[in-house]
Amino acid sequence: MPTLFDHLNLAAPGLAAVQAAVARADLPAAGELLLAHYLAHRPARCLDFWDPQGPEDYAPMPWGAASTPEQLWKNLPADVAAGRLYASGQTFDFSRDEAIDWTSGIYWAGGQYKPIDQARAMLRRMYWLRAMDLAYLRGDAAEQERVARQFGRLLESWMAFNRWTRDEFAVTNAIRLADAIAQSGLIRSWYTFLPSPHLTADFKLRLLETIITQTADVLDRALWHPWIWGLSEAGGLGYAGILLPECQAAPAWRQRCFEFANRFFQTELRPDGTLKRFHFCPHYTGGTAAWPLAFYPQIAKLGYTDMLEPGARAGVERLVDWLATVQKPDNTVGQFNGSDLQGFGRWLARGAALYDRPDWLAIATAGAAGRLPADTSRILPEAGAFILRDGFTRDAMVACLHNGDYHNIERPSLALDLYALGRTLVTAPGRYGYYQPEWLPYFANAGYNTLMVDGSTPQIWGEHSLRPGEGLRDVSWRLTPEVDWAWGSHPTGFDAAPDVRWQRGLLFAKGEYWLVIDRILGPGEHDFSLRWLLTPSATVVEPDGRSVHTRNPDANVRLIPAVPPAARLTVWSGHRDPLRGWFSPENGRMIPAPQLEYTWRGALPALTAMLIVPYRDARPDHALTLTSTPDGCHEVTVRRGDREDRLQLDLRAAGSARLVRTQPGKEVRRLDLTPGP
Repeated sequence: MPTLFDHLNLAAPGLAAVQAAVARADLPAAGELLLAHYLAHRPARCLDFWDPQGPEDYAPMPWGAASTPEQLWKNLPADVAAGRLYASGQTFDFSRDEAIDWTSGIYWAGGQYKPIDQARAMLRRMYWLRAMDLAYLRGDAAEQERVARQFGRLLESWMAFNRWTRDEFAVTNAIRLADAIAQSGLIRSWYTFLPSPHLTADFKLRLLETIITQTADVLDRALWHPWIWGLSEAGGLGYAGILLPECQAAPAWRQRCFEFANRFFQTELRPDGTLKRFHFCPHYTGGTAAWPLAFYPQIAKLGYTDMLEPGARAGVERLVDWLATVQKPDNTVGQFNGSDLQGFGRWLARGAALYDRPDWLAIATAGAAGRLPADTSRILPEAGAFILRDGFTRDAMVACLHNGDYHNIERPSLALDLYALGRTLVTAPGRYGYYQPEWLPYFANAGYNTLMVDGSTPQIWGEHSLRPGEGLRDVSWRLTPEVDWAWGSHPTGFDAAPDVRWQRGLLFAKGEYWLVIDRILGPGEHDFSLRWLLTPSATVVEPDGRSVHTRNPDANVRLIPAVPPAARLTVWSGHRDPLRGWFSPENGRMIPAPQLEYTWRGALPALTAMLIVPYRDARPDHALTLTSTPDGCHEVTVRRGDREDRLQLDLRAAGSARLVRTQPGKEVRRLDLTPGP
């Protein structure tokens, strides 16, 4: 017990009686008085970091994805209170274990060892704490007793193993400490269970001492990683210093938190708001933006106002602008690079009030409130992403073409995410339990709507910000009110074909269709696989054996290809050998989804086209043709009724692109798509 009181400033306001009890060596009385002191402050200090309004405050998600507390790792309050913890597609029953191995690569659960690292990480990061808090706060007297005893049992085990976890790999330890203290709310849980008569005073004091010593450990050993984990460490220190101000180290904790956060938001963002440690990853960028939007308004309630320096405040605004750019009208984001489906509308709406940005509110509410932005399509050059749209309302068309790298294992280069009429139609495979081994190749590369050459995906490559190049040599774009054009290039080859190069163009006729051009360059003859992943849908292969349309009750899409005559179409859905046709709307959940695969063998160079038309009921009658000349000129024609659009591609030398739009008897519009750099 003396160790705890050594950490405290007993001269702090309200601790005079505690100080007197310590002076006379009556430590049990001092402990009871200290708990009474914190109990009096409980209403103001029992703060929830992530979700002040509760985890039920999520918009409904498509395709059966969770929009309740399940979204937060599926750990429902009733389940957690019963000792069942969910991770990586499995539920682990800790209710009967005498002790939990919190330290090794395999841990004890339900009477047997289970080598699932992600489940262990979930347990150790304490994502389940908030669900435990809710079960206690909502329960009757009997339920509160059951929940408190479960909480005490799990935390007793955690404290018992704590002496070993301190010596772990530094990054893992820092993540766990920061999450436990700040993000998942160990301090909040301590305050939540403080009134419980079913937890002993000794347990409450020991847990408080553990929190304080863990916080001191963060200050001493923090990596200050210039990304969200560094913010987590800073947040842990900040919350401890603010919610436990009686600690002697509290001023240093607060100072270090504010120093790091101010430096982070002024130095760790690129000009377009992209995190320097990432390129295009909506999930982690959103989580980073949510940190200040949650942290600063909450601590302001306790008197800590104006902690952000002007430059840091501007950095946060730039970061939230990034979110507003990628947010789709149904409160989802593209599932590139390990992103969850859930969008960030709640944080955009909160930021709109903090920053007086009615455009954020309009984006967050699909135009129901606020003021819609004047510009629609935007480029995130440092993220390597084209975000092209014709509006922000629920039925708007939105396209994301990714032409940047990711520093981990995913290979989503030149992948697309297409949304229209209230539904994402073409997508990325999502995220499944941080890639259990058998699924890694699919979710990291082959599941994207991508090109494969000789059975391999495009190689990992370095930073490649979007900068306009000459003609069609590298990257170019043109954004207009009527038509958007984006041309991207993968700068390296394929694993099995390092001399092959791939380029992709996207013509977006706003309110009408998307036209995708794939250009493949290099020597020799190869096997090609061109893949398109749709969201869960019923599909119909049309009589030509190549075109496909969906049969959904809400919104549909028709895909019309122009591919080599030898190309063969296979529609996969929920296949395991080979792995094809899966979509993961959230961590740990997989559902079958159509994946179109066009395969052929041929010589290079090659050019293909895919016309993608969204619709509700009547199938559109669009037609697509591709003609080429031997010297490298191509014309891709889209016909709909008596109108036609001709995309003219001159791929000689630097190359150029032009769109000619015609109606019967007259040319309506001629648009040069490749202006000079």
